[in-house]
Amino acid sequence: MIDRKNLKYRQSTSAIIFNKSNKILIIKKLNWKENEWDFPGGGVDVGETPDISIIRELNEELGVNKLVILKKSRLLDKYEWPDDVIIDRSQQKNENYRGQERTQFLVKFNGNNKDIKINTSEVIEYKWIKISDLEKYFVFPNQFEKAKKVLNDFKL
Repeated sequence: MIDRKNLKYRQSTSAIIFNKSNKILIIKKLNWKENEWDFPGGGVDVGETPDISIIRELNEELGVNKLVILKKSRLLDKYEWPDDVIIDRSQQKNENYRGQERTQFLVKFNGNNKDIKINTSEVIEYKWIKISDLEKYFVFPNQFEKAKKVLNDFKL
């Protein structure tokens, strides 16, 4: 059992990206299982603001810059990592965090699917889905419930 009390949360970002058809984009990361999906995003680097980080991360993961930030949620998505993730990140990346605290954004995608060029060293697949289908893809503990809250915050 890991003693978490002295570990901080990694600052991170995520984006609910919607397209011209009002579908939202979800991704499957490289080392995830077949049924594990999330919104794109990633860590906030030293000296970055979440607003700058989300655009950089989306460009890195999806290879696009045809994005417009519409809103930043008032809600933070804060969660604990399992012990094995904490140990793995400590050993492989020399990071010591207990979990993540994500700033969440609503983003409009003004491009076409051909503009998306996923970075296969991070993301293995993306898809556009209806908001009503989100529950089928969000399987991590409390992931769907948290997504519903932020969607409500954005009035979607």
